[in-house]
Amino acid sequence: MNTARLLDRTELPLQARQTVDDFEKQHATYFSHLVHFDPHLLESLHAPGALPDNVRVASSGDPAVIERMAEVTAVANLPEQRDADRGRYLRALLDIYGMLPVQARDRASLPETTVIAPEREGRILAESLGVLPRKRGWTPQAKRMPVAGGLLVGLDEWLPSRADRLVVVDGVVASGVTLMAILRLACEAGAEVEVFTCHSTRQGALALARYAEELEVSLTLHVGHVSGALNGKFYAVRPDAPDQVLLGDVGDTISPVASDVPPRGPRRDRA
Repeated sequence: MNTARLLDRTELPLQARQTVDDFEKQHATYFSHLVHFDPHLLESLHAPGALPDNVRVASSGDPAVIERMAEVTAVANLPEQRDADRGRYLRALLDIYGMLPVQARDRASLPETTVIAPEREGRILAESLGVLPRKRGWTPQAKRMPVAGGLLVGLDEWLPSRADRLVVVDGVVASGVTLMAILRLACEAGAEVEVFTCHSTRQGALALARYAEELEVSLTLHVGHVSGALNGKFYAVRPDAPDQVLLGDVGDTISPVASDVPPRGPRRDRA
């Protein structure tokens, strides 16, 4: 498998460079690093297969996770979202984190751990969970952009040094490319990485596991629920109803109510 390429923007075709410029203007940032996943690499990373043991799915032992996901999906597909809906959505996501058998906050508190929480949803959720430290934390913009049938990920910050122990908090894994780009940039070979997320497609979970192996990184993915499929725009949708998104844009949904975070439901006791 060929790994993703770290590109200089001068290498980009004119149309791809315009796409990068447009995304930078939209998000008021500058991408200091560009990681490219070509179509052949994406096809191999997303190929069908059984989930490996390092993908830990909470819903397989706790059906309450699926109930929370159903609430998230219901809000994501509303024709209009009010603040009460957004608060319900955010509360359901935080509940799912609380139902994971391993808690992100416990792992993030281990010595010499770097925490990464991409803008916006990763950073909002990590702050809500009390995971993001003042030191050894990274909250980059990590935006995926369509380029020539593949995906280009732009990141606007850089860790001062590569990490050998990493905790990543994000809301959802669809294609997995933003998190794979972060691993590509942030990890030493042999690093221990734990990713905490509410939901993943099967393709995204497989891609993360396969890419971590390619990078020689020890990965554990703690995920609330695995379901859905990627559509042509790499969004997670219902396979039987491709016009129905599973989560929608998490950052757009929760950011208006993030300053007044609703309380989480009861945290599941760990064995």
